[in-house]
Amino acid sequence: MSKTRQTYMYSSFLLIFIIHDAQVGVGLPGYQRVVYQLAGHDAWITVLITGIITQLVVWMMIKTLAKFENKDLYDIHLVVYGKFLGNVANLIYTVYFLFATIIVMRNYIEMIQVWLFPNAPTWVLTLLIASIVFYGVTGGLRTIVGACFIFVTITIWLIFLLYFPLKYADWTGILPILETDMSHLSKGVLSMSFTMAGFEILYFIYAYAKDKSKVQRYSQIGLMSVTFVYTVVMFVTIVFYSGGELLKTDWATFTMLKIIKFSFLERFEYIGVSLWLLVIVPNLLMYSWAATRGLKRTFAWKQKYWLYVFIGVACIACSLIESRIQINRINNLFSKLAVYIVYVYPVVLFVIVNFHSWKQKKRSHTEVIP
Repeated sequence: MSKTRQTYMYSSFLLIFIIHDAQVGVGLPGYQRVVYQLAGHDAWITVLITGIITQLVVWMMIKTLAKFENKDLYDIHLVVYGKFLGNVANLIYTVYFLFATIIVMRNYIEMIQVWLFPNAPTWVLTLLIASIVFYGVTGGLRTIVGACFIFVTITIWLIFLLYFPLKYADWTGILPILETDMSHLSKGVLSMSFTMAGFEILYFIYAYAKDKSKVQRYSQIGLMSVTFVYTVVMFVTIVFYSGGELLKTDWATFTMLKIIKFSFLERFEYIGVSLWLLVIVPNLLMYSWAATRGLKRTFAWKQKYWLYVFIGVACIACSLIESRIQINRINNLFSKLAVYIVYVYPVVLFVIVNFHSWKQKKRSHTEVIP
């Protein structure tokens, strides 16, 4: 292993924090309405099912990566599909990461404009966030991993705020359990793809984990922690809101925080929205790092130069998205795309790689025994 690669490596234990931060982003503040619309009061079961499916997909992803040891998805595409098709597949992932960056950035900017600064221009907020992202990505992978660890540690206490809405819980809201049919539960699972996306970053950081034998374990722990958080938040939301209220609430999580009041602080949700920047920044860092790395590999241009282009395009796109209707449209589009990129493709690649591996073994066996 080269000394250059060793300087980028991180402890496998940190995957718990990386996966957690990658999945908990702009989806958590408002995923409840969409899922409840489809699965009703069984929405928390939908979240659990999505978590189990995600763990299975990640298991396949790591098994795929393990066959190539120190290669990332960009390398694997070139090995499996050849140069031309491999580069096309790499570009698709790069565009997906650009799309994800725009989605995360624009949704958070809307949260700032709704909750904190209604008159703040979108382009100003975009530039401020983009500056943080640019600075973080130029620090390299270890800086990004460190940011994941620190930011999760700083914000993990927010989960305990759910105690306050629970004081007003109507426990009959979850009854009767399993009333929703399979068709609506399935649609609810599909709608969670936007919220649960992020774990695909494993395809690009796996090669830099120090102890590969422990990647599966720590990744699965990270996924379980995310499923736990999303399930608990959904459960509390269902018993706190009436069905009609929830269907009219875009950011159910932050709206619940409005009931928290202290003698020295009237609007606690302001703290929540501000702290959420620490949650979404690692998302943006990882997407930007993975995308520009792919561009560097494909077009043999320095990653730093691609970062200028990547951030520039993301800033322009964010500034052009103005209304809530436009944001909803791109959210829906991304949600559909994420199903194929994040859930379907890893399964397809797992089958292709295993077939490719079987074919290679058969060929080598034939060459040895004439």
